[in-house]
Amino acid sequence: MAKTQFSWRDIRADERPLGRSNGHAQFSLALVYANSYHIGMSSLGFQRVYDLVNGTPDWSCERFFTDGTGSPRSVETGSPLGGFGAVAFSVSFEEDYVNLLQLLQRAGIPLRREERRADDPLILLGGSCAAINPLTLAAFVDIFALGAAENLLPSLLGSLAEESSREAVMERLAGTPGYFVPAYHRPQEFGGVEKLKKLDLTAEQMGMPGHLPTTAIVTPRTEFSQKFLVEMSRGCPEKCRYCWATFGMGRFRWHPSEFILESLERARAVTDQVGFVATAVGDHPEIERILQEANRQGFRSAVSSIRIPAVTAGVLAALHDSGDRSITLAPETGSDELRVKLNKPIPNSLLFDKVRMIFQEGFTQLKLYFIIGLPEETMDDVEAILEVAARCREIMLEELSPRGIIGQIDLGTNILVPKPYTGWQREAMADPKTLGRKITRLRKGAARLPNVSLGAMSIRQAIWQTYITKAGPEAAEILEQAAAGMDLSALLRKYAHQIEPLVFERREGHLPWQFLRAG
Repeated sequence: MAKTQFSWRDIRADERPLGRSNGHAQFSLALVYANSYHIGMSSLGFQRVYDLVNGTPDWSCERFFTDGTGSPRSVETGSPLGGFGAVAFSVSFEEDYVNLLQLLQRAGIPLRREERRADDPLILLGGSCAAINPLTLAAFVDIFALGAAENLLPSLLGSLAEESSREAVMERLAGTPGYFVPAYHRPQEFGGVEKLKKLDLTAEQMGMPGHLPTTAIVTPRTEFSQKFLVEMSRGCPEKCRYCWATFGMGRFRWHPSEFILESLERARAVTDQVGFVATAVGDHPEIERILQEANRQGFRSAVSSIRIPAVTAGVLAALHDSGDRSITLAPETGSDELRVKLNKPIPNSLLFDKVRMIFQEGFTQLKLYFIIGLPEETMDDVEAILEVAARCREIMLEELSPRGIIGQIDLGTNILVPKPYTGWQREAMADPKTLGRKITRLRKGAARLPNVSLGAMSIRQAIWQTYITKAGPEAAEILEQAAAGMDLSALLRKYAHQIEPLVFERREGHLPWQFLRAG
C-alpha cells in the first residue's frame, strides 16, 4: 500500500478560524510548537499567542509543528522556518526540548546560539518551561520570554520591528522587564530583589476586556476535537508540594463571568462544543452559572480536571445535561496521611462522597490521577491506591448496575519529578528499583479489578525529565546527542556520571534556577 503523503492543505481544510490573519503584513513571526500539530493545536497558550500576533497591526503569524519530513514548512504558506527573522517556540513540556533542537537542525539553523550569524533567525522561547528553568536551554535559545504573552508581545514585536539587527534586539530586550537573555545576563549575579521577574497576568488585568484567552482556530485534529476552549482562571487555591503551576502561576484569580459568556458568541458560528480549561476550573465562583448558561445557549460543555472539593451537584448536573459523561479527579495518593504530607489535606471519605455523586448523576467514566515516588512513601501507600480504586469501583457498581450500565475507571499514574519552584524542588527522584516494584504491584492489582485500567509513566522518561528540568547549560552536549537520535537508554548509560547526581541526590545550598522571581 502506498504511503499517504503528508499535506498541510488537508489539515487547513479542516480548520475553522475565528479571526483573520494579516496575510500581507509588513512583519511576520514564525510560531513553533515543538511537537505534532495534534498536540500543539490542543494548547490554548499556543493558540493565544497566534491570535495576539495576528491581531497586532503590521504583523502576521505562521505556525510550525514537527509533522512531516525535511525542512519545516509553515501551515499557512509553506514558507521555510529558516527564512524568518525570528522563530518563537512555545514549550510546555521538557521532553519537547529534543524536538526543538531537531526542528532547528531540519531548518539548517545552527543549534548553539554562539554559532549563529547575523543573518540567522533569533530563537525565542516562551511557555511554562521558559520560567521553570531556562538554564537547560541557555546554550541554544537567544531570548527567553518570562510570563504572559499579553504582557510581553508588545515589547517583543516592537523590538523586532524597530531594531536593525539580531544583536540590537537582544541588547534591547536584556534591559526590558520579563526577558532572560543569556548573552547579556549572568544568573549568578542576580539575588534578592534584583532577580529577573516573570510577568504574568494580574487579577486586575484579568478583569479587563481583551485578556481572556480563547481558541483562535477550531479543528477536529486535536485532543479537544471541535471544541472552542475558554480559560477560566489562573493559579490554584491549593499549594501542593509537587506542583509547579500552583507556585509558578501565583495566587488564584479568575476571569469575569461576563467575559467568558460573551466569548461563546464568537464560537457559535463554527462549533456547538465548548471546553472550559484551567488549573482549577471548578473553583471559579460562578462555575455553575457559566455551565448552565452555556447549556441554555445550546453548547455541549466539558471541563478539564476538577479539584475534589469543587465537585458539586450543580456542576455535575450542568455537565451531564450538556452530554458530558467523563470526569477527572486527582487524589494523587491513596492514603490520607501521605496526602497531608504533600499539602493536599483531602480525606478519602470526601473523595468517596464525590465519586458517589458523580456516578449518581449518571457519569460513566472516571479518571483518577496518582503520583508515586513521593518522599516518605511506603508500599502501604501504594496498596492504598489500589484500595481507593477498588472502593471507587464498588461505588460505581452500586450506582450504575441498577440502571444496566457498566462504567469505567482509569488510573493515571505518574512518577514524581521534583521540579524547580515547588515545595520538593530539592528532593531526589525515587530509586528506580523501588519504583519498579511499586509499578509492578499497581499493575497486578489493577488487573484484578474489572473495568479498571492503569496507565503508568516510564521510569526512564521520569529520569530524563528530572534531569532536564534541573540541569544547566552543561546539558547542551547531552541534548545534542538526544537530538541526533541516540536511544534514551544508551544516553542515560553514557552520561550516567553527569545525570545521576542531579537526579538521585538531594540538592543542598544554592539552587541555580532561583535567579528568577516566579509566581
